[in-house]
Amino acid sequence: MYHYTESGLTTVWLTNGYNSQILEGETYTSIEDAGGLHHLIAKTLVSRRSPLDAEEIRFLRIEMNMSQKALAELMGVDVQTLARWEKGQSSLPRTADVALRALYTESCDEESHIGLLMRMLADAEINQSMEKLVFEERDRTWQQIAG
Repeated sequence: MYHYTESGLTTVWLTNGYNSQILEGETYTSIEDAGGLHHLIAKTLVSRRSPLDAEEIRFLRIEMNMSQKALAELMGVDVQTLARWEKGQSSLPRTADVALRALYTESCDEESHIGLLMRMLADAEINQSMEKLVFEERDRTWQQIAG
């Protein structure tokens, strides 16, 4: 079995669906349909009865393609609060646990208005983070110019 720690979760093991190859003494592993695997992992996490732990909170946020800031705003908490949940420095309150599970579930539903809004928010964040930064040198000093 392969211990799939690349997911960010220490509890995931794969019996198949992966390929390992050794090149120059290093082992490289590729996952077949990683997107499908991550979707199944997330669905499994949100359907379990046990409270979400720090790794699981971070995994779900990443699967929703959201920054800590965006998810914190959506959940009505400070970004530092969300960061502490993801680091395991404080526990996720039960209502926030339920809300996060519902948000993930809605984010997967193509027909959901909430899911659509969440995808739009994530897309806007991606576009903002991909803003072009343009620099030029003038008189031996670098300056940012409009991009």
